Amino acid sequence: MASGQLRVVGAKLLAVEAGLSGASVNYRRRGESTVEVLHFDKIVECRGVAPVSPNTGNPALRTVLEKGHARLDPLCIGLDVTPDCSLIDRRGIASQRLYAVGPLTRAEFWEIVAVPDIRTQCARLAAHLTDRLSTSAEPQPGLSQTNG
Repeated sequence: MASGQLRVVGAKLLAVEAGLSGASVNYRRRGESTVEVLHFDKIVECRGVAPVSPNTGNPALRTVLEKGHARLDPLCIGLDVTPDCSLIDRRGIASQRLYAVGPLTRAEFWEIVAVPDIRTQCARLAAHLTDRLSTSAEPQPGLSQTNG
């Protein structure tokens, strides 16, 4: 800050436009109505938890949302999931086949951005899936099994 390389500005970010040699940022200072533009070589996103949009550029995420296999969580910061990481569809029904881990589950688990947290979440999901698979592989009472 003393050298002038860093300046802190209280403002609302209005738009970021990528160019050949960096990006332009349109913003409005707090309490002002005039839009200002700054040009940068590089930009680092530091605004914190960003909302997830149904129009996301991520094709996998966009597809599950469009097809109704998932829905945004109540905070719109990720996907709505159960405590076992199952995606909840647009009707409110938990999937038996689709799961999410990591930052997309932050409304349910909150602190889920660090690798140790995600590793623990993945281990719990793996144990859950292993349990489901072993339970479904057990013979059901009253049903006979034949070897083909």
